Amino acid sequence: MADLKTNILGINFNNPIFTAAGPTAANYEMLKRAQDGGAGGLVVKTISVEAAKVPIPNISNFNPNSLLNAELWSEVGYKEFIETELKKIRTLGLPVIASVGYSPQDLEILGKELNGSGLIEAVEFSIHYIDKDASNLRKTAVALKNNIDVPVFAKFSPGVSDLPLAVSMLDDVVDGYVAINSVGPALDFNAETRKSYLGSADGRGWLSGRAILPIGLHFVASIHKLSKKPIIGVGGVRTAEDVVKYLMVGASAVQVCSLSILKGQSVYGKLAKDLEKWMDAHNYPNIESLIGIFEPEQEKVQHFLYHGKQVLPTVDYNVCDNCGACVKICVHNALEIKDKLTLEKEICVRCGICTQVCPTHALEMKEG
Repeated sequence: MADLKTNILGINFNNPIFTAAGPTAANYEMLKRAQDGGAGGLVVKTISVEAAKVPIPNISNFNPNSLLNAELWSEVGYKEFIETELKKIRTLGLPVIASVGYSPQDLEILGKELNGSGLIEAVEFSIHYIDKDASNLRKTAVALKNNIDVPVFAKFSPGVSDLPLAVSMLDDVVDGYVAINSVGPALDFNAETRKSYLGSADGRGWLSGRAILPIGLHFVASIHKLSKKPIIGVGGVRTAEDVVKYLMVGASAVQVCSLSILKGQSVYGKLAKDLEKWMDAHNYPNIESLIGIFEPEQEKVQHFLYHGKQVLPTVDYNVCDNCGACVKICVHNALEIKDKLTLEKEICVRCGICTQVCPTHALEMKEG
C-alpha cells in the first residue's frame, strides 16, 4: 500500500491534499468539514489588515468543472479572525498554513501578529496585486519573513510577467512557493439580460477550476527548474491523476478549492484514496517517488508535420471496440470504421487528439 505521507520543510502531513485559501476555508466550521472530509493540511482563507468589501453575487458556475469568482480576501478583520477563527482551527489537529496579503506594510503587521502565536505551521503570501513590480515583490517577502518565525511561501499569480526574474528576487528570502492563483480578469454574462453574473464593478472575476490545470502545471514545472525550494501546486485539480501530474512536475502537495465548492468537502479524502489506488497500480511506493519525475523538455524527441520522421495514430486492435469516438473528433475525416478502424495517412495531420479521446486507450502516437 502506497505511503501518502509528505514532509514539507519539516512539517508532516498525512496526505498531500490540502485546502486552498478560498471560500471553503473561510472559518472553523468549513475547515472542520475539510478535516472530516480527509484533507491532509488546512490552508486558511487570506486575511489582510483591511477587511475585504466583497461584492455580491461573487461566484458563477459558468462551466460544469470551472468557476468565475469575484471573491476577495476575508471580510473579517484580521485581529478578530485570529482570535475567533484561527485559535479554533488550531484545535483540529492538522497542520495549518495561514494566507496573508498584500502590501509590505500589511505583511509586516500580520507577520508580527502571527509570530510566536503557535497557531500555524507556515504562512503563504499572495502576490496577486503586486507581481508586476519585482522590487516591491522582494520588499513584500522580506517584510513578512523578517517578522515571523515559521516557513514562508510565495503564492504566484499566473499573470506574473517574468517568472525567472520573480523567482530570482524571492529565492533567498522565501522557504517555498505555491502556484497558482486564479486566472484573470475574465468575463461572462447573461446574453438575455446583458448583465454579468458577478457583482464586481465591471462584472469581471477570476477563473478557477479544471480550465486552469495546464497553466498551474506549467508554473510548477517552471519553478521546479528555477529553484530547489518546495512547491505546493494549486489550480484545476479534479482527479487523482491531476494530483499525480502536479507531483511529477515538482510539487510536494496540492491545494484544492473549486472542486470542494462544486462537489463538497469530502473530495479531499476521495482524492487521497484514489491517489493511493493509482500509486499502488503503478508501483509508486510513496509521494517522494513521484516528485519531479516528469520528463525534462530537453530530452524530448520532437517531430514536425511533413518534415523528417512522422508520428501517426496507431491502433491496437486487441483493445479497440469500434466505439467511434476518434472518428467523431477528427475534423479531417482521416479515421473511418468499416470492418475495423482505419487511418488515411495522407489526410491525417497528426494532431493527436484522437488518442486522447479513446476510452480504451487503443490509439497511440508512434513513428510510422
